[in-house]
Amino acid sequence: MVTEAKLGVQRGLNSYLLALALVCLLPVIAVSAFAVWHTGYAYMDTATTRLNDTASTLANAIEGELQGRFSTMEVLASSFGQSHGNPIPLSETGFGKIGLDGEIALVDTQSMHLLRSRTPVAAGTALTALQNQSPLVSNIVIRDNRPILSLALPIPGREAAFVLTTSPSSLVQTLLRGKRSLSGILVAVTDGNGRIVARSRDPERFVGQMAPDWSKLQALGTTSGLFEARTVEGLPVMLSYQKLQGTPGWVVVVGEPTSVFNARWRDPIMGLLVGATVAIGLALSLALWLGRRILHPVKALVAHSNAIADGKRSDTASVPPSSIREFEMLRQSFEKAEKALRNEKRRYRVIAEAGAIVLWRRSLADGVGSATGWEQLTGRPAGEVAGYDWAEGIHPEDRALTTAAWRRALADNTPLDVEFRLKVRGDYWLWVRSQGTPMADDDGNIVEWVGVLEDIDARKNDQARIAHMAHHDALTGLGNRTMFRQRLELAASEAAHGAQGALLCLDLDRFKQVNDTLGHPVGDALLCEVAARLRSCASGTDCIARVGGDEFSIIQTNADQPEAAASLGSRLVEILCEPYHIDGRSIIIGASVGITLLGGESQDIRTYLKRADQALYKAKELGRGRIAFYEQDVLLADMARLVERNKEADGSALGAARMSR
Repeated sequence: MVTEAKLGVQRGLNSYLLALALVCLLPVIAVSAFAVWHTGYAYMDTATTRLNDTASTLANAIEGELQGRFSTMEVLASSFGQSHGNPIPLSETGFGKIGLDGEIALVDTQSMHLLRSRTPVAAGTALTALQNQSPLVSNIVIRDNRPILSLALPIPGREAAFVLTTSPSSLVQTLLRGKRSLSGILVAVTDGNGRIVARSRDPERFVGQMAPDWSKLQALGTTSGLFEARTVEGLPVMLSYQKLQGTPGWVVVVGEPTSVFNARWRDPIMGLLVGATVAIGLALSLALWLGRRILHPVKALVAHSNAIADGKRSDTASVPPSSIREFEMLRQSFEKAEKALRNEKRRYRVIAEAGAIVLWRRSLADGVGSATGWEQLTGRPAGEVAGYDWAEGIHPEDRALTTAAWRRALADNTPLDVEFRLKVRGDYWLWVRSQGTPMADDDGNIVEWVGVLEDIDARKNDQARIAHMAHHDALTGLGNRTMFRQRLELAASEAAHGAQGALLCLDLDRFKQVNDTLGHPVGDALLCEVAARLRSCASGTDCIARVGGDEFSIIQTNADQPEAAASLGSRLVEILCEPYHIDGRSIIIGASVGITLLGGESQDIRTYLKRADQALYKAKELGRGRIAFYEQDVLLADMARLVERNKEADGSALGAARMSR
C-alpha cells in the first residue's frame, strides 16, 4: 500500500509522452503561426492592392472622360476663333445642343447675365474659368429635380468661354463599359461636396444624394487610401478611394463587401489553422498510441510480478512480447529467472527422490553435523561438515548475516532460511540457500536441526543482472539516474553528519557536433570511451553516473575537500580533452566541470544539484575546458585569509628571531 501511495503522486508515462510530443511540436507550431501571420498579411495586402488598383484605374478613366469633353470643346473653340463668328446654332436663349450629351453655350461678359438667369452654377463655373484661364468642372447641383454638372473652357484671346451643361449619368458609361471586370465591386464618384456624381449600381436612385461616411473620408486628409464604411443601402464595405486631378475635390471610391474582403485573407488562414490543429491532434494521438504500446507489456509484467509476490501461480507466457528492445530484454530476463526457479524446484524434487540432495543435520547435544551430497555440490571434503570448519568457506561479507540468522533460529526455535555465498571448486563463489527446521523428540525437546542446502546461483545471477540493468546505463555501464540519486542522498546524509564529499557535474563540449556529423554509432562509441576515462580518474569509492545524453556526474567521498575535488576536476578536464581514436578517426572534444561541496546542515539533493549546475554554467562562461566551484568565492576568501595568517605568522617569527639576536 505504501508503494501504491507513492506511485499515486507520480505522473503516468502518457503524460510525459504528451509533454514530449508538445515540446517537439513547439517549433512546428511557432513556424506555422509565423506562416499563418505572414500569409494573412500577404492575402490582405493582395486584396487591398486589388481595390487600390481598381480605384486608380477608374480614376484615370473618368479623368479621360472629362478630358475628352474638354478636347471636343477645344475643337469648337478653335473653329470659333477661325471663323470669327459663332458656328454653333444657338437658340434665342443662347444655348445649343451638340454630341456631348448636354447643352453648350458660348458666353462672354456681356451675355453672362443670360447664363446666370438660367443656370447660376454654370455661370459661376464660366466666370471662374475665365478668371483662371483654365478648364473647370463644377460640383453637382440639382435643377428641376435633376442633377447636372457644368464644364467651362475659356476661349484663348477672347473674354468668352464655352459652357457645357450635362447630366452626371453620362459619366456612368465609363463604369458600365467595365461592368464585367467590376463584378462584385461597387464603384462611385463623388464631387467636392460629397454628392454622388456617378454610381455603378442603381445610379438613377442615388446620383445627387450625399455619400455616406463622407466626413470620415474627408478626415483622412490623403489623396488615396483604404477605410471601412457603409453604402447608401447601409451595407458594410471596405472602400478604396482616389481623388481626381483637375476637379474641385472629386473622389472615385471602389468598394467591396466587408465579408468578401475579409474572406480573401481569412479563409486561407483558417485552412492553415485547421491543418495545424489536425497535425497537433495526430501527434498527440500517436503519443497516446505509443504510450499504450509501451504500457501494455509493462502492466502485464507488473500483474505477473504481483501474482508471484502474492504466491499465486503465474507464467510469463501471459506477458506478451514487446516491440521495445529494453522492455523485451526485461521480459526475457523475468522469463529466464522464472525458468531457473522452476528448474531449481524440479531439480530439488529429482534430487530428493534420488537421494542425491544435500541434506544436512546437526545435533544439539554434541554439535556434530553431517551433510549428504556436500562433496558433490561443493567439491570440498565431506569431513569438514562434522564440525564448523565448513563455515570458513562462507564469503566474508555474508558471515555476519549467516551467524546472526543461525543464532536467531536457535534462540527462537524458528525455521532457518538464509542465502549466502560459499566457496566451491575452482575458488568460485556459489550462491546457496540453507533451509532448516528444529526436530523434537517424543517429549517435545529439540534434539537436532535438519535441513537442505540448494544451489541458487543461477537465480541470484539473474536477479543481479536485472538489478544491474535497473541501476546502470545500458550503453556505458555507468550508474544511471536512479543509482545516482540514491548515492547522492546517502552522501548528503553522511555529509550532514560531518563526512566530507563533493558533487562534480560535467558536460562534454562539441559532442553534439560529433554525433550529428559522424553518426550515432560513432557518438555511442565516443561515450563508451569517455566512460572508460572517467573510471580511470575516479577512485573505487566514487560513484560515476551518466545522467543525460552527454552529461555525467561523480559523487566523491572519503577524500579531503576541496583539494580532492579540484584535483579530480582538473584530471577529468585534462584526460577528456585528449584525442579519441574511433574507426580510424581522431576526434577531439572537451569537457567543463562544475563542483559543489557536500556538507553543512542541508540534506536536500535538489539544492546540491542546483549548485552543481550553476557551477557548471560558471565553468562554461569562463571558457570551455574549465572547472568551477559553486563555493569558489568563499574558497578564494578562505585562501586569502589563510595566506594573510601565514604572512602574520612569518612576520611574528621574524620579529622574535631579531629580538633573540
